[in-house]
Amino acid sequence: MPMLLQLNEQLALLRGNERQKLNWESRLNQLSEELKRRTRERDEWEQQLKKEQRDVEKLKGLSLGSFFYTLIGKKEEKLTVEEEEALQAKLKYDEAADTVQEIADEMNELRQRLLPLAFIQNDIQILLNEKNEVIMASYPELAAELRQVSDEEAVAGADAKELKEAVSAGRAVLGALDQAKEKLSSAQNWGTYDMLGGGMISTAIKHDRIDSAKSAIHNAQNRLRRFQAELKDVERDVHVTIDIGSMLTFADYFFDGFITDWVVQGRINESLRQVEDKRHQIHRIVSQLSKELAACEAKRNELLRRQSSIIENA
Repeated sequence: MPMLLQLNEQLALLRGNERQKLNWESRLNQLSEELKRRTRERDEWEQQLKKEQRDVEKLKGLSLGSFFYTLIGKKEEKLTVEEEEALQAKLKYDEAADTVQEIADEMNELRQRLLPLAFIQNDIQILLNEKNEVIMASYPELAAELRQVSDEEAVAGADAKELKEAVSAGRAVLGALDQAKEKLSSAQNWGTYDMLGGGMISTAIKHDRIDSAKSAIHNAQNRLRRFQAELKDVERDVHVTIDIGSMLTFADYFFDGFITDWVVQGRINESLRQVEDKRHQIHRIVSQLSKELAACEAKRNELLRRQSSIIENA
């Protein structure tokens, strides 16, 4: 019996790794297509940036807050059409370039994870052959029942693993949204002070918060993208339906209206509301996933108890 139990544990582990391999390969293919699209977007915005400014390398190296000062100085005056177009090109280029780098990094990370799993199918087949020989030689009467329980437990274990990864990714999104909320709240407070005559210092701090908010929103968007990929794995393999809604439209809203009226305090307030709404949506999804995970783990534990009982009582 100890040999059979050991083989079952090894097979469950290999099956989970096999599924993980398939998911990583699928995600790698998706990221490859997205990288092509995002690279084209980055290059297009770089060309637009060159049209707007001759010294494009200097412009690309500026923070957004610093760029504001190069155009409008310390006064909160209305931007010209040309200045708005330059700011829009700068913001879109930064976002596209950051996304390209992050996707490339994620692809490299996935390739490294896949290396140890290159021959997983061969390993599974070898173990299946060994297990079959042990069962048929020593425990023919248990073969059918034990095989069924073992297979169900392996599926439940793989399901639990994917649900854990999805929950972890969702919690990372919540953390990023909390950071974005903090930065926007700070910009909101300094913007209110600025409107009441805070002067040059409050204006400078407010513009610094623009850079912080931009970075926080981008981080939240990137984590949302990874979370959505995890949810697709869960829906496909665990067969749990998750209403993800407009998951990837969050940053689009923020960036599309960012330039023309950021200096208007109402825009900061609206951006903050968008963050809070998205956090509520993600929290609801994470709660649903956590319940599914608890149910899956309970099912797996019951199958493990049945498996042990069959072996111990044989």
